[in-house]
Amino acid sequence: MDFQIRGAWYAIAPEDVITATRDVRPNAVDGRNKYFVALHGRQYPIKQVLHLVTGLASPVFTAQYAYRILSRLGFEISERPPVPTAVVDATDEDHEVLRLLVVFERDEDGWEVASCPTLPGCHSQGRTRAEALANIREAIGGYLASMREHGNPPPSSSEFQILEVPV
Repeated sequence: MDFQIRGAWYAIAPEDVITATRDVRPNAVDGRNKYFVALHGRQYPIKQVLHLVTGLASPVFTAQYAYRILSRLGFEISERPPVPTAVVDATDEDHEVLRLLVVFERDEDGWEVASCPTLPGCHSQGRTRAEALANIREAIGGYLASMREHGNPPPSSSEFQILEVPV
């Protein structure tokens, strides 16, 4: 089938998807991926698959493109929780503590951007890592307060693993 992505045309067949992913491990799940496709007995983030087939960098296209293309090619897309869950830690009788993953990235203007993948849309920034951390802590507090006000339960703690790979 032919697909247009950002003005360029690509001829992609189901076999191309299978071949492009055959010897590639799925990207680690860090909470940024919502949709997955099962290939070779493994769950691949859909944007990773489209990147492997087209060679386009993931920021160039949206997950909607990947979802639409892979669905039209006959692949079944599944939704998984953004981050695997773990047990909430109780620090004392009155309070529970959530352990939430916070990801830091430096933007093109030199600001530290902090995101909490467990809480979709929860981002903040600061001139320094410490300032970004203080700001995301406040943003998370506001997010959780809003959840309480709307009668939604808090999320489970995030569980993650950091991998070291040779480059």
